[in-house]
Amino acid sequence: MVEWSERGDLDGDGKMDIIASNWGLNSKYRTSREHRRKIYYGDLEGHGVVDVIEAYYDEGMKAEVPERRWRAVGGALPFVKEKFSTYEAYGRASLQEIYGDKLQRMRVVEVSTLESMVFLNRGDHFEGRVLPAEAQWAPAFAVCVGDYDGDGKEDVFLSQNFFAMNAETSRCDAGRGLWLKGDGKGNLSAVAGQESGVKVYGEQRGAALCDYDGDGRVDLVVTQNGAETKLYHNVGGRPGLRVKLNGPPENPKGIGAQLRLIFGQRPGALREIHAGSGYWSQDSAIEVLGTPEAPTGLWVRWAGGKTTTNLVPAGAHEIEVEVGGKTRVLR
Repeated sequence: MVEWSERGDLDGDGKMDIIASNWGLNSKYRTSREHRRKIYYGDLEGHGVVDVIEAYYDEGMKAEVPERRWRAVGGALPFVKEKFSTYEAYGRASLQEIYGDKLQRMRVVEVSTLESMVFLNRGDHFEGRVLPAEAQWAPAFAVCVGDYDGDGKEDVFLSQNFFAMNAETSRCDAGRGLWLKGDGKGNLSAVAGQESGVKVYGEQRGAALCDYDGDGRVDLVVTQNGAETKLYHNVGGRPGLRVKLNGPPENPKGIGAQLRLIFGQRPGALREIHAGSGYWSQDSAIEVLGTPEAPTGLWVRWAGGKTTTNLVPAGAHEIEVEVGGKTRVLR
């Protein structure tokens, strides 16, 4: 079950990796590849409405059993209460014993993992890695990729929490928004809120990155359900190079382009310009690329496949690159 995903070059190899947010492990829900959690859905009784049955594998019973309790299920499906008149009888029954042939009318979706993960692009396959424990403490929604500390290695931000649980389940509220620091090799480590300054205790949803004050540092905005939007001004990161692409009239912001700085003979991490980024959000089309040392060039693959390589003038803080390859220093 994936909430949302985003792409970024976490290991600096010039291939886009995938960061997939998920439900996490800090809830009553569990699953595995061997015994996958399932949701059956369909018109169970032929009444023209869609019914939903949550199910999981019970190790003690060695069978699939329902997730929801007798009272909740019986209120929606009266025949269940007629067939099993007590909690005990219902609790001893497998999913097949409760629903029998009715299950054959249902479709099913399965979940093999609830962990938020990274999938590193190895060219001919993706290598999955589980995100740190702090990323599993709450469901994650928005995924933002950017270099928040300016070290030239891509970092990740996750918005977290989900409150709208059913009456039988506690709300998932252990997250307060999480920066994950990248090491440039595909590994991510959690940055505590006391260090990053990000502490959002509500039900976080959309989030986006933008250097809103033009100081060359990536700032963060986080929205919430039923609470105020939070804007975090980055004051501790190393300023990077602001890059504005000036594309053709039909794509003036260069959406779909990929770009990376060049440091002598060494290329930096690949960045991609999106139209829509993460959960109901969009990062700024003006990219801030980390500069742990002075860059010498900028490589761009434009939408459509054309590539350009441009010199970065010494001391430049912001440049504009034309689709034809011309570079202009803005600051």
